[in-house]
Amino acid sequence: MSSDTHEKRGRGRPRRSGDGEDGLVDREKIIDLAYDLARSQSIDQVSFVQLAKAFEVKPGALHYHIGTKDDLTSAILNRFYRELLAKLTAMPEESDWRRRLSHFAQTLMTTERDHRGAAEHIQTHAKFRVFQRVRDGETDYGAAYLDHAFSLLRGAGFDAETAALCYHVLALHCLSAATSASSRLEPSAHETFLTARAEAYDPGEMPGLEFALRPFARVRADDAFQIGLEALLDRFATMRRADG
Repeated sequence: MSSDTHEKRGRGRPRRSGDGEDGLVDREKIIDLAYDLARSQSIDQVSFVQLAKAFEVKPGALHYHIGTKDDLTSAILNRFYRELLAKLTAMPEESDWRRRLSHFAQTLMTTERDHRGAAEHIQTHAKFRVFQRVRDGETDYGAAYLDHAFSLLRGAGFDAETAALCYHVLALHCLSAATSASSRLEPSAHETFLTARAEAYDPGEMPGLEFALRPFARVRADDAFQIGLEALLDRFATMRRADG
């Protein structure tokens, strides 16, 4: 058959109808899909087989562009940190250090909450938690994000040791709030059940439950996050350099 009718395809680069002008699956399209899938599922569950089915190609074709599962995981996390860093650098300039850290924490928490796969991976894995495996010429956005965070704390008047500790505590608080909402750990997600439990005991039988279980059933992750954030910032204020 004439080459005018069918172009020869390189090995590992199968065609997919409707996939751009040249009909080829490329690295960015694969990462785009994997990143979107991981918004609602664990990164561990995002597989080359799953992606290959979506692209209507063989899994080997995706390995050609991405590499190993570790490479795919790191690519998803790098995309997450790229999105996070873009939001952080777009924040309006604030002269008050407390407002800057509050905006930082709110952005970190909501970005993690909106991407379940990234939040769960950061919470449960050490590998690629921050630093990513990137190709020559690519930016490690995890490193760039952490550089931004430490620079923010330095500018807010913290010395290096205090900045490191405060960042870790703040990051843990944000991650806990983000996964609490996505994993339905907030009490308000189970208000009906908890309220029924409060009514299951006779008056005076469980005085502690009688006192606070109903209000507890209405607690929301966002409210708990804000209270915790304010408490952390109050503590951070005592840890800043006097000339900060």
